[in-house]
Amino acid sequence: MEMKILNGNKRELWVVIITLLALLSIFSLTHFFSIYPGGYSIEKQSGEVLIGKGADNKRVALNNNVLNELKIASFESKIAHLKTLWYVGLLFTATCLIGTITFKRLMLKKAAIITVSIYVVLAILIIFSYANTISSIENSINNLIK
Repeated sequence: MEMKILNGNKRELWVVIITLLALLSIFSLTHFFSIYPGGYSIEKQSGEVLIGKGADNKRVALNNNVLNELKIASFESKIAHLKTLWYVGLLFTATCLIGTITFKRLMLKKAAIITVSIYVVLAILIIFSYANTISSIENSINNLIK
């Protein structure tokens, strides 16, 4: 009986370690290389703005007026919001996975069910917010190009 419990704890420990390593890897890819769903980035270079979406980059030449600066600032804010939603979604997913495993191990079936239910509801909300932000970014790109 004791051996079975120790093996279960080892397996759960490995799930937690792999989850945390995956989370760290995905955070690094997002932060350093802008690899995340949407993959938007913006870079200002001598009167031009480079708008990137994954491997697709579009150069937009803008004159230095207040309206264009406000559009660029708005675009940068939307990209930051999108990345924040991505980070929150990742953290929330990892937390719920680890919490559910812990609740299962502690034989707290109701707590595990409640955790998964809350996760599903919040995941749906995050996905809708993510989709709206991507749509807003696409509109901002089209407005900058015009």
